[in-house]
Amino acid sequence: MIPHAKALLAASFILILGTACRSSGVESASASNNSTSTPPCTPQIVPMFTANWTPLPAANRVTVSAEVQAARDRLLGVNSTDPTQVKLWWYGVASFVASAGGHLFLFDAWEIVGAHENYSPMSREDLAALKPEAIFIGHGHFDHAGDLGYVAGRTGALVVGGEATCATARQQAMRDNLQAAFSCLVLGNATTPEIGTVQRVQVWEDLPPLSVLRHTHSNQDATDLAAGGTPLIFTPEFLVYLQNLNTSPMEYQWFLESLDDESGNTPAGGTWAYHLQVGSFTLLWHDSAGPIADGKLKAKEIQCALNTFPQCVDVQVGTIVGFGAVTSGLRDVGLYVRNAHPKVSLPNHHDAWAPGVGPGDESYEPQWRAEVASMPNPPQLDYLKDPEDYLRVRSYAVNDPVWIAPMAGSSCAAP
Repeated sequence: MIPHAKALLAASFILILGTACRSSGVESASASNNSTSTPPCTPQIVPMFTANWTPLPAANRVTVSAEVQAARDRLLGVNSTDPTQVKLWWYGVASFVASAGGHLFLFDAWEIVGAHENYSPMSREDLAALKPEAIFIGHGHFDHAGDLGYVAGRTGALVVGGEATCATARQQAMRDNLQAAFSCLVLGNATTPEIGTVQRVQVWEDLPPLSVLRHTHSNQDATDLAAGGTPLIFTPEFLVYLQNLNTSPMEYQWFLESLDDESGNTPAGGTWAYHLQVGSFTLLWHDSAGPIADGKLKAKEIQCALNTFPQCVDVQVGTIVGFGAVTSGLRDVGLYVRNAHPKVSLPNHHDAWAPGVGPGDESYEPQWRAEVASMPNPPQLDYLKDPEDYLRVRSYAVNDPVWIAPMAGSSCAAP
């Protein structure tokens, strides 16, 4: 059945459908309550949850078949794994195909399907055809991991995520009778490691360790309303769903089966943010943004981790949609950017992926631009639009001098 938290969020938004968008009244993180010039702090580094892990091979030891290379060229363009570039291809919600250091991998794995179909040009079959080396999962809800078992079961890709997420992926693969064996690099279980801690995870032998932060999933809190929080009000783009209506019984069945996920505001497999380094370039990706205002659960620890990633954060790829919008507007998603201090921000999860919950980019754009502009050191905003930006590559030269100096206001750790 549909997870309780998803249904609750949908109901919350349905109550405000049809109301005109309002750019004023969105609660911003105030400098007095949540400082954006964070004093030096020490992140809580913990050992890898999975001991005796053997990293994946270097890029020069990875070969793909002519069929896989043809699929990559067709879907992503030529030179998709150029080691001098970090590349991103958004295909919906918070899901990205990515390449770094010559490796091809996924952040999240879900083809947009449900009320509509064929809205994104990337299907689950296409994802499998790319043969990614690894799949990094931010959390186990269906809109992030609904096709994880399918892709891993077809390709043997390494699954990186929580224990429960890995178990669900194996169940999905067995259900669909997929025979490719895949490994899991388990980051933690329901309670370990603690929220606010960081693991240094050596995924590939030829790249620096990834910094993996356990943070919190977005959440609505009625006390925020009592404290003056303002719900985010927008008008969803319903026409998208009518123009791309799902008429396939098989796709409906697939969607309904994918709803058997880690329901609730606290996914059993944890919520994870991934920070990677290639050359002088760093990338932070996260598919949720929990409440990290002062006084919230492990807020200081999460703020500290965001502020102290090795070599800072050059590009932050993060959600701007979450359960907290119901009670605190853009406060939580804004705080993730304010604390990470990126040079470039790529917001996501704001596309039309589900009626009511998925607003479409135009519904959120005025409010988010105003939020970013209010920051003391605003990043360059690369506002992704749907469907125009689906599979439109973003490329970053890893040794561009622009990445060397830290962003003003950042207190990130030295390399």
